[in-house]
Amino acid sequence: MNIIRDVTAIPHELVRPVVTIGNFDGIHLGHRELLNRVIKLSKEIIGTSVVVTFEPHPVQVLRPEKAPKRLTSLQEKIDILQSVGIDAVVCLNFTPEFAGQTADDFIEEVLYKRLGAKVIFLGNNYRFGKDRAGDIELLKRRGEVFNFVVYVVDQIEMDGHRISSSGIREHLSKGEVDKAARLLGRYYSIEGVVAPGHHRGTELGYPTANIYTVDETLPMDGIYAVRVLHGSESLNGACYIGKQPTFAGDKIAVEVHLFDFNGVLYHEHLKIQFIKMIRGERKFDDRESLMRQIKDDVEKAKQLLRSI
Repeated sequence: MNIIRDVTAIPHELVRPVVTIGNFDGIHLGHRELLNRVIKLSKEIIGTSVVVTFEPHPVQVLRPEKAPKRLTSLQEKIDILQSVGIDAVVCLNFTPEFAGQTADDFIEEVLYKRLGAKVIFLGNNYRFGKDRAGDIELLKRRGEVFNFVVYVVDQIEMDGHRISSSGIREHLSKGEVDKAARLLGRYYSIEGVVAPGHHRGTELGYPTANIYTVDETLPMDGIYAVRVLHGSESLNGACYIGKQPTFAGDKIAVEVHLFDFNGVLYHEHLKIQFIKMIRGERKFDDRESLMRQIKDDVEKAKQLLRSI
């Protein structure tokens, strides 16, 4: 897959580009429907399937105080786009100057002159350009001038609700990782590097890997049955997210206990897939009560993972 990080670096050899535009945070099933349409048509016309996206997320630049944490890192987004069959990703640097570009300029300079788009697929509520002044109707009118066609893909619903990144975040905030997985079409995951911790898990008889993550959406505080990807290995485990109230902690920790694993993981990269919540965060009166609860949590996680 061709990854293009600057609009001036878009190669002229992109053949009959079939394009979609958006942030694609999470790349959920609604996004997948849009991507599938792009890929299908690009194959039919022997063209190039292209995703135009932005880094950082526009809200981080325009309204940083309201910017949500990511559902997918840029690298994970690129990995997923490659896995579904997208030919090229144009990742535009979203700056205040870029945000000031009018919708007409974006269409002419980026979509027409640089990209040479032949077909554009968009969701029905897509807006773009300075002050979000650009919409589907403007694109269709400009398409008549610049010789591209615009198709609108209706938003996908599940259980009577529109599939959206905000809906997925809401499920995660309630610990409903299984419901989030239904909207994503895959297990929700976070990635991070194993860092030294307080070794409390080892002292309690359940050693854990302390995961350092950056700017990712964490599920609600609690215990989860998880699968952990370490290189080519897939390992079962239980993950704790919380502030360790029993030990008067004040910072969010992400710790994973891997079943039947005795290796050393310091500085290793792990990907944690959340399967189902076991319970919410609790404060325990003493170490013994906590140890009994951990034993029960681990057994429940093992039973759940054996059943899927």
